[in-house]
Amino acid sequence: MNQISHRHLAPVSHGGGLVADMSLALLNRTGAYHVCREITETCGDLLSGTIHWRLRGALPDGRNIRRILARLMLAEIAHPALRSLLPERRRAGERFLFMDPLYVMGVMPRRDDIVLCHDMGPVTHPDLFGPDTEATYREAYDLIHRGRPGMVFVSEASRDAFVGIHGSDFRFLEVIPLFVRAMTSADEGVPPAGVSGPFLLTVGALERRKNYLRTLEAFERSGLAEQGWKYVFCGPRGNAADEITARARRTAGVVQLGYVSDAELQWLYRNAGGFVLVSLLEGFGIPALEAAQRGLVSLVGDGGAQREAVGEGALHVDPLSVEAITDALRRLATLPEAERVRRVALARDHAARLSRDAFAAAWRRLLLRDGAPALTR
Repeated sequence: MNQISHRHLAPVSHGGGLVADMSLALLNRTGAYHVCREITETCGDLLSGTIHWRLRGALPDGRNIRRILARLMLAEIAHPALRSLLPERRRAGERFLFMDPLYVMGVMPRRDDIVLCHDMGPVTHPDLFGPDTEATYREAYDLIHRGRPGMVFVSEASRDAFVGIHGSDFRFLEVIPLFVRAMTSADEGVPPAGVSGPFLLTVGALERRKNYLRTLEAFERSGLAEQGWKYVFCGPRGNAADEITARARRTAGVVQLGYVSDAELQWLYRNAGGFVLVSLLEGFGIPALEAAQRGLVSLVGDGGAQREAVGEGALHVDPLSVEAITDALRRLATLPEAERVRRVALARDHAARLSRDAFAAAWRRLLLRDGAPALTR
């Protein structure tokens, strides 16, 4: 995979500085937020500033101010008539780097802007997100379609899905893959309460797209619990949290952890017998690559961004087939050592090419080619 994959980079006349719209930081502190923060930190000299909804500059510390701004921003998105009462977000001559398509709402994107797209799920798989999310993102993508800005995607799969809906007549259509975070600690970590013996591990938000319900049913069918295996999962609440928790409670051998510390997460990765993330949709397959850095083979959903990211470094399965997931869980638990070593080596080799430095360099090249001047601060 090339670090940057081009469709075209059309020249355009820029009249002002490039402002990074970090509005997603008001709502999102998961992977997407950390990716966008990485861009602003490593390309700060190519940006003229940041904005969080209508607040310019750094976001003040404290959850309360973030919650207030988030509620005001969501109110504006839900009730467009409010925009006439609010000051313009864009100042004269400014270009915007939108860190998520949603936040073009309230600022008509222009051809000299840039929009980062993490995945197309809300419009390609609306059943995984809900009707309100689908409607909002469709409105945002309609604005993007009209403005024809430069587009950046985190995977070929996301770009292909976008082009299939909106065509390719945009200023550019680039792919810059995400980076894999390097392991920062050699410590063994601390075991969470209730976890012992051999276990398979999932780390991910309790969302429909993570496919927990089929995975839990498959684990129950696999017979692994009767052999002493456990299925351990942890992650923040999401749009399927209640259903997942109810199913987990009635499934033998399942351990659902709430919040885990970094030390506990470190121990889980170091002691798991395999990593499981049979997602129905991922923007990019980073979890499997991160698990490989800790010596784990992953079982992931076949096709799309996950296969693009990890290839034969993981086991792949039809995420819609409980029977196939059941068989794959048994295989993962009993994988011969030689095959485990081979697959981990393949995934680690790929992860090494997706470094933080390579990610930052790719973004700098794009912004410099696009005319962003390096600023003296």
